[in-house]
Amino acid sequence: MRPEPDRIRRLLSTKGWLADQPEDLRRQVLAGAHLMERQPGEYVYAMGDAPEGIYALASGRLKFVNYLSTGREVGTWITEPVDWFGEVSMFDRLPRLQSTIALDRSIVLHLPAPAFDAILAACPAFWRNFGLILSGHLRTAMRFLEDVAAEASHIRVGRLLVMMASGESDREPTPGMVVEVSQEQLAATTGLSRQSANKALKRLESEGLVERRYGAVILSDPARLAALGR
Repeated sequence: MRPEPDRIRRLLSTKGWLADQPEDLRRQVLAGAHLMERQPGEYVYAMGDAPEGIYALASGRLKFVNYLSTGREVGTWITEPVDWFGEVSMFDRLPRLQSTIALDRSIVLHLPAPAFDAILAACPAFWRNFGLILSGHLRTAMRFLEDVAAEASHIRVGRLLVMMASGESDREPTPGMVVEVSQEQLAATTGLSRQSANKALKRLESEGLVERRYGAVILSDPARLAALGR
């Protein structure tokens, strides 16, 4: 096996959802999975696809998008290593609700549906372990929806930046941390227009909380940013 697959499997065994699972489950997931590469603009899966397993992002960035009847793309989230995703359709076996597209060159671990099913056939109790991916995403979505419903646009944007910097590991963002995201992506995810998202970023920058860069935002004071509106 090449060094990169070895390194990626070590990474996924020590960070994120898989790191917290029993050794037996961790071993079965890694044995049944394979690595795939996606270039910018390429799909991991598309809206309407049949469920073909679950995934973990090992490197790069992915965006999750929906498409309106008009064809307009609506972004819902941007994910970074080492997030797990694609679990919803494996629970209900319905077509994918979103498209997942690479923003950068990305390496993804794919546990195909047959391997997923074999693990659970051998040990049905592992359903709960996989359910933790789903519940984690649900909690994140509920927190974000509460913020979106109740807060001003600059607070929405600030909270989203903190959540993106924290990732699924809930690590504390540090000053100077770079969140690679465009204004269009921030706008789509927060439900704002691009103009409103730009105005919100300008306000956060004027308050010394962030610095804007092309295609990225630097968190100058993540602690204050997280405390906005509280």
